[in-house]
Order: sequence, then C-alpha cells, then structure tokens
Amino acid sequence: LLLFAIIILSQNMITAQNSDVQMYSVYEDRVKPSMAKESDRIDKELIDLLKKHNIQDANWITVQKNDHSRLYLSPINSMADLDKDMFATLSEKIGKDAMTKIFSQYAKCYDEHGDYVINLRKDLSYMPGGMTLTTEGQPYRRFYYNYVTAENVAHMTNIFKKIKETFVKHNAALHYRIYTPGFGTIGNYFMVVISAKNEEELAKAEGAMWEKMSSDMQPLFDELDKYSSKVDMQTGWMRDD
Repeated sequence: LLLFAIIILSQNMITAQNSDVQMYSVYEDRVKPSMAKESDRIDKELIDLLKKHNIQDANWITVQKNDHSRLYLSPINSMADLDKDMFATLSEKIGKDAMTKIFSQYAKCYDEHGDYVINLRKDLSYMPGGMTLTTEGQPYRRFYYNYVTAENVAHMTNIFKKIKETFVKHNAALHYRIYTPGFGTIGNYFMVVISAKNEEELAKAEGAMWEKMSSDMQPLFDELDKYSSKVDMQTGWMRDD
C-alpha cells in the first residue's frame, strides 16, 4: 500500500510540474450496436436533468467511435480529482434512488465498460492556433494508434518531437493532438488524433500534407514503423449533443 501511494504521489507531482501534459479521466462504454439509440436516450435524459437543475459541476465531452464505443472525457489536475463525484449535486436535487435508476439503465447497453486516465501531450501535439479538443466545425475524428514496448517509448517520443518540428517547419495546415496512456491502462501507445469536417476533407488535407512534406516525413514514418509493435486506426466523431 505504501509503495502504491508513493507511485500515485509521484505521478501527481510529475504531472503537476509539467504544463505540457494535461490529464483526462475517461469513462468508456463499449456500447452494443443494437443499443446505440437506447444509450443516446439515457444520455439525453441525464443531460436534460443537469440542465433543468442548472448543475454547473458536471462537465465532460463525448466522443463516439465507429464501433459505437462512447468515451466521456473530463480534464483533471491530479489523481485526487478521480474521487470527486460530478453528479453529487444532481443526486441531492433528485434523490439517490432517482440517480440509481438513471445509471442502472446503462448496464443493458454494453457488456464491457471501464475508466482510466490518458495524457494529452501538448509538447508533442501540433495545434499552432491553440490547444483544444473541441475544434469548431470539425466533428470528425481519426485515431492513429502506435503501440510500443516499454524499452522503445523514449525512441518513439523523440520521433514525434521530430515530426512536430517538421510540421512547424512547413507551417502545416493539418493539426493533430497526441495522447499517451496514464493510470488504469496496460501497455504503451501514442495516439494521434486528427479533427476534420468529415472523412473526405481529412483525406484531402492528408494528401496535401503528404505532397508538400513527403520527403521530410517518409524517413520519420519509417522510424515509427521500426519502433511500433502494432498499429491501429479508428474513426469517430464528437457528440456535441
């Protein structure tokens, strides 16, 4: 227990001292396709209650992936924030029984769900116009995962630093954010998230980027392949509703 406490404290101190990292708590529901509409209905019921009672201490953004998984993200400053119940005020307003009734409905919508922490790596991300997760007019998301073994994390970090330098050098129009896993996850990866209006617009932007920067980018992508133990690509979109 003491060792565990030291590890958590160390993580908090490192994050608190590093303004280049923003932690996010993620609650993930791997919603069954047949229950997607029902999950939407429950979300709307909960959001309507929050609006009705003017609850100000419950804030999150929602990303829906192409496999119907829902990711509910909230920024946190330390691991201690995970102990805070953002629905405490609402529970006081409507009663614990009513709150239990709402959340119990979600159980039929998925077979797997859980929560964990991810780190937005501002130092590796390229968003010269300002760091934001909610890019206006660009609800579409593409997620590129580069999985890496522990011994190669430092190598891959350096590659992504070089990639950012290349994007800065060319004043690239394509922007991206990079996340790494935090508490509650197993394994290491670098997740690159790109926003766009839709899939077609992203394809055009990536094509233009490659035409302009391919001579500089190809060696870096080759390095990524060298140190990646596995790669994956997923798509999704922001659920502003």
